[in-house]
Amino acid sequence: MYDSAILALTLGVLTTGVIAAELRDLAASTWAYLVHSLFLAGTFAAFAIVTDSPQLYWWVLAAVLTKVIFIPLLLRWYITRHPAADLRPILSPRLSLVILAVLLIVFFKVVHTYMEFIGPTEAAIAEPGRSNLAVAFTVFAVGLYILVTRRDAVKNVIGICLLENGAHLSLVVLAATLPQTVLIGIATTIVISVWVLVYITSGVYQILGTPDTAKLSQLRH
Repeated sequence: MYDSAILALTLGVLTTGVIAAELRDLAASTWAYLVHSLFLAGTFAAFAIVTDSPQLYWWVLAAVLTKVIFIPLLLRWYITRHPAADLRPILSPRLSLVILAVLLIVFFKVVHTYMEFIGPTEAAIAEPGRSNLAVAFTVFAVGLYILVTRRDAVKNVIGICLLENGAHLSLVVLAATLPQTVLIGIATTIVISVWVLVYITSGVYQILGTPDTAKLSQLRH
């Protein structure tokens, strides 16, 4: 029962991550990221129950406070003061969807098939850990894809957050006993990083009149 719930939650993590990546409306993309983070927190809670690991409830709390509440609020604050539409991506929407679909299928299939080499532990090889890790690596790849193909500051922030969420999703299987202090440190670092990026980009917008991160080099002139 709980194994099926974990698989459903991780599928929700992946699906909403892709939606957050592809939506052109930044407010809708932020909402998609919020739902993505809720699925992530739910996955942590399900693993806490299945593995009888009460320390994972700290992961749930950290995910809710930072990923569900603080980061979406920070992005909403930014969006209300800047253009609400995503800048035109480097790739066309159709081509982007095709590439992303291929990326999802290949990453999930390869990681799921060769888990004995990637994460040679009992928890990683058995289900639901095996599928969870495959999703984790795929979410990480989606985050990297956003950083490479998107120019808007909000999408770059979401890409960074997906990278971090993919890492956290893998740690719930590979390092569930990670001390709370380390977890809090990781969560605090990503929040500070997001705040700094949003703050700097807001200042750049005031100077250049655009949230295009590809034009940051103009500040040197």
